[in-house]
Parts: sequence; C-alpha cells; structure tokens
Amino acid sequence: MKKLSMSLILAGSLFAFSSINTHASGTGDNPNFTPDKMSAEQVKAAAEKEAEINSKVNIMADPDGVYKTIGVPSYKQEKNYWCGPATVKQVVGFLKGSSSSQSTYASQLGTTTDGTEFSKVDDILNKNQSKNTYVYISIGSYSNWSNKIEYALSKNYPAVLDLKISPSYMPKYTSSVAGHILNVSGVDSTLRTSSSALVRLTDPFDQGGRGVTLGNVWHPHKGVYNANNAHFRQALLY
Repeated sequence: MKKLSMSLILAGSLFAFSSINTHASGTGDNPNFTPDKMSAEQVKAAAEKEAEINSKVNIMADPDGVYKTIGVPSYKQEKNYWCGPATVKQVVGFLKGSSSSQSTYASQLGTTTDGTEFSKVDDILNKNQSKNTYVYISIGSYSNWSNKIEYALSKNYPAVLDLKISPSYMPKYTSSVAGHILNVSGVDSTLRTSSSALVRLTDPFDQGGRGVTLGNVWHPHKGVYNANNAHFRQALLY
C-alpha cells in the first residue's frame, strides 16, 4: 500500500510538472538568442523612421486618439512551432497581395522544432517584399513602443512583435505562453486613456481551439506592451 501511495504521489507530481511546462510553452519562438545584424539599408531605414517618429506627437498624448486598422490576412500556424512562418506569410500576403507557403518561409527562416529565432524574421520579410525595409529594434518605453507601432500602421504596414503572454496582460489567453511571434494590424486609442486603448493583433495561434485568439483580435494596448516588454528580447520589427 505504501508503494502504491508513493507511485500515485510521484505520478501526480509528474502530471503537475507536465501541466506547468505545457502552459508555459511557446508557439514557435526559439529561445536561443542570435544578435541582429543590420545591413546598410536597414541602418538607413532605422534612422529615417526614428527621425520621423521624433517629429510627431506621442500617440497616447493625442487628445483625439488614433483609430487605424489594416487588412492583414490571417493564417493559422500549420505546426505548433510555426508562429514565425505563419506571421511572415501574413505580412508578405498583406504587402504583396500574395504569399508562399508556410513551409517555404519555415525553410528560409531556419525554423526547427524549437521554433524561429526572432532576429532572423526581419531579413526574411525584406527578402520577400520591397514595400518596407523592416528593422529589428528595441521597444523602449511604453510611449516609444506606441509610437513605433502607430508609425508602422500610418505607413500601411504591420509591425511584428515577440511576446511573452500572460492572461494578466492579455485576458483572451487563458494560460501563459513563453514566446510568440505575431503582427499588429490595428490600434484604437480614441477612448483617450491607456487603460482603455486597444491593439489589434493578427494571431496565427488558436489557443485551446476556442477560436478566441486566432485571427485579427483586439487586446489591451498596455497589456500587449507588457507582454512585449516581458519577453527577454524586448524587441519588435517595423
């Protein structure tokens, strides 16, 4: 009887550990860190974007707020570690009107079962379209982050984020996600306060098969920033 009890305890412990790992797992964001290397074209683009942003008013300080959406197509990631390839397909599809398969982008990105290294995504986006030169950049403060995603939307292209999601930040998620790549497709700060402002994300991940997180979905503006800031890279592409 003692042996049986010990077995049950051990089994329960393993189940709990497995559940924690499952809930904390990512959707295809490789936890390895490879520093981003900018090309000369990207260095120039980053400087131009920063200069233009600095000449504008902070999005969250605009008394009328901002409402803007763009029609990014949604593609459910075909494998549980393909959020990177699916996001590339979404962005390229929006910018070009057509896109290749997720498997094509997975090959270009070097995606493995560990996922996609976020620092490689800007180069593959630039390889597959010419409407925007994507750059990998630190998100900075909440106001700096807000300005970057709003700037991208004002130029009619989606910024791409790397999130560590917690239900406390993004309540439509019912459990934590350690790493997730997806793109922005809208912003609404017309309610004038950061606590009520929203960001629309084009999400390739359908958490729990509920149809709640998949596609173009609105989330708390500050919550999405918190998820981006909670990720160890604290980076975005725009």
